Amino acid sequence: MSRPRQFDETEAIEGAMIIFWKRGFAGTNMPDLLDAMSLTRGSFYKAFEDKHSVYLRALDHYDQTRMARALSEMGDTGNGTARDRLLAFFLRTEYHPAKPARKVGCFLCNALVEMAPFDTTCATRCADISTRLHQALTSVLHEMMPEGDPSAIKRKATALQRLYLGSHAMGRMGASFDEWSQMLDEIV
Repeated sequence: MSRPRQFDETEAIEGAMIIFWKRGFAGTNMPDLLDAMSLTRGSFYKAFEDKHSVYLRALDHYDQTRMARALSEMGDTGNGTARDRLLAFFLRTEYHPAKPARKVGCFLCNALVEMAPFDTTCATRCADISTRLHQALTSVLHEMMPEGDPSAIKRKATALQRLYLGSHAMGRMGASFDEWSQMLDEIV
């Protein structure tokens, strides 16, 4: 009979997510991954297949925790006006306390750039998350412009989706977006 696991799998995946978020897949070596997950090599291989499978689990974890929470908050009418919620969503780019460091961008954006072009499984998961992001943006824009042309709203949602993802890429270089409110007003 095998021994029960001596670690919390969710905490281990959270640790993996943080190190991949900061360093990327290629920039994370096994010793650093093991350290971030607080695991020994033996425990790692008993519980997980390999570094790639843990990366995908970390992306799922990001989706189920950070992204799901952000999209839920943006859609929650109890959190202010639609414009206020949209602005708050964009301000997460730079100021959210759940980010592991200022210049890490968005785990989804990082995965879109680093892994998705070369990994169909990662690309599929990133596309699913991106689709939910687009749907949430479309919904909040419909709320802001109830009489608006649906096709125009969809195009604006696409522009905002790309702005959001691009802003995270720029944020990794230290770009500041102090004028989010004005930029959103000009687009919307």
